[in-house]
Amino acid sequence: MKTDPLNEILTTADRARREKPATNDDVPAPLHVTDPTTLQGVEIPPRKWLVRDWLPWRQTGLFYGDGGAGKSLLAQQLMTSAAVGMAWLGLDVEPCRTWGMFCEDDNDEMHRRQADINRHLGVDFRDLGNMRWISRTDAESNLLMTFDGDGVGHLTDLWFQVRDEAAGHRAQLVILDTAADTFGGNEINRSHVRQFIQRACSGLARELDGAVLLCAHPSAAGMSRTGDGAGGSTGWSNSARARWYLKRPEGTADEPADPDLRTLSRKKGNYARIGEELKLEWHNGVFRLVGGTCPGTVERIDIRNREREAEDAFLAALGVMIKQQRSVSDSPTAPNNFWKMFQKMEEVKGFTKAEMKDAMERLLRADRIRTNQVIGERPNRHKITSLAPTDLTPANDNAGSGAD
Repeated sequence: MKTDPLNEILTTADRARREKPATNDDVPAPLHVTDPTTLQGVEIPPRKWLVRDWLPWRQTGLFYGDGGAGKSLLAQQLMTSAAVGMAWLGLDVEPCRTWGMFCEDDNDEMHRRQADINRHLGVDFRDLGNMRWISRTDAESNLLMTFDGDGVGHLTDLWFQVRDEAAGHRAQLVILDTAADTFGGNEINRSHVRQFIQRACSGLARELDGAVLLCAHPSAAGMSRTGDGAGGSTGWSNSARARWYLKRPEGTADEPADPDLRTLSRKKGNYARIGEELKLEWHNGVFRLVGGTCPGTVERIDIRNREREAEDAFLAALGVMIKQQRSVSDSPTAPNNFWKMFQKMEEVKGFTKAEMKDAMERLLRADRIRTNQVIGERPNRHKITSLAPTDLTPANDNAGSGAD
């Protein structure tokens, strides 16, 4: 009778396990088996998100982006939005305390970046009590897990320091920037990768009852051949519950890509539909959602923040026109209608005609701008209206003249 090799191996292994002298270290943890019949009538627990549909609770999300694409800035924007309880790129964020370890940016850069983020959100540094970060650019090592000769991962002293500091701050969102700095194994070894994601990253998320976002650089193949933004072994994507990819648009020789534009796409989502994209634009030191909408997603942007940005843009463009002694009219039929004058200006880039018109009406109602009578040089010339800020001296002295 032919012997089954697999059965022989199992029999030998089982015999060796039974004959081995038992020690306390050999006692396995009990298996927690679920009987689904006991769930009858039990309320189904809702799924919890750090970022709705993008970053699940108690899990690790991977955030890929080429060097200089802006993933660290976006991660810092997310930290801030969660800390102050505001939307991030129009997406719902669970308000919570945040903590970040940044290995590529020093404190001065973080400071400058935060000032731009504050201005964008309309907050001050004194509003950021729920936020903490550390810069590790000068550290000898930022590894959170190393591996021995048998391929077994070991959490480092730094991991325990990070856990204790984040826990002491009661943080529930942790940013780790980047994987290249914190992972001490072979990036194409699936076992190494899985241990790092499951124990160092998701283990941290579970201990803090929050979420971890790990920033990483995509491989050359991930950027070019596959275009999915992944990096190293497939173990990275398989072990994380969400994966994002930030990329620049591709231009042509005839039409170069706008260097300020980006696309943020959800390449993997275990609990949400994949393929969703956000069109982003770099403006005044931060990334903002282009147009204020997200395909396939309910618009959740903080509308008042967008309105304030539109008003600031309108005033900036109007100020340029006034310095150039060019009048701007609120009349829709005037040759110097505000949109005809503004639409190609850098100051209003990213805003639509409707947003600018609404901003103008709000500024007029708030008496922050006014329509002034501008008198032509010839006695028979018609008077025209020209827009000007209310704190400006009379328009016939400063705003220039034009035709209505």
